[in-house]
Amino acid sequence: MHSFTIKNTLSEAEENYLILRFSDCLRSFKVSELYIVELYDRLYFEYSDWKRYYHNLSHIYNLLKLSEQYRSELKNPFIVDLAIWFHDVVYDSSKKDNELQSAILFEELMRPFLTKEETEQVKSLIMSTYGHKPLIPDDTDHQYFLDFDLAILAADKETYNIYSDAIKDEYKSLFSFLVYKGGRKKVLQSFLDRKMLYYSHYFKEHCEPVARQNRN
Repeated sequence: MHSFTIKNTLSEAEENYLILRFSDCLRSFKVSELYIVELYDRLYFEYSDWKRYYHNLSHIYNLLKLSEQYRSELKNPFIVDLAIWFHDVVYDSSKKDNELQSAILFEELMRPFLTKEETEQVKSLIMSTYGHKPLIPDDTDHQYFLDFDLAILAADKETYNIYSDAIKDEYKSLFSFLVYKGGRKKVLQSFLDRKMLYYSHYFKEHCEPVARQNRN
């Protein structure tokens, strides 16, 4: 079972981990040290928005921990890490185009340092989170990236309840509790109606049964 941290403020050790992983990733694309600091500050600012109760830095931390754990399974680990960092950089719970806007911002900020192919790979990963279906079905990086993003659905019951409350808090200013509850149930049911929630072999075998029991 994977472990997750869901909170608004990370510890110093957790923040240092983020800085290290971010720096290592961008150095692999020969990004200057000055721009690494500038870009990290930009992403830190976006993910620290007070309205983000779940899609914040702890979410990025959790996904980076998973990408580290399953690094040997990834074909292009730094491409996956870029997608992790940018997939929720634009997040407004009242909007329906966050994935597209995140992909656009990624390209705007990182295009000078990546090849066209690398840019398209990251954008494809980000856009796969819209509907949570891999745009390249047989690509293992797409499979693992999406599985990382939904790994929380297979958390232990206590952690899952914290996650569920955090998602509810992100929508509390938009909908009444009853409206939110109905909409949330519909979203979860749409996942449960799928033939499979996860795409990689490990997640399908070990996480799928638990995720299907976490329904609230």
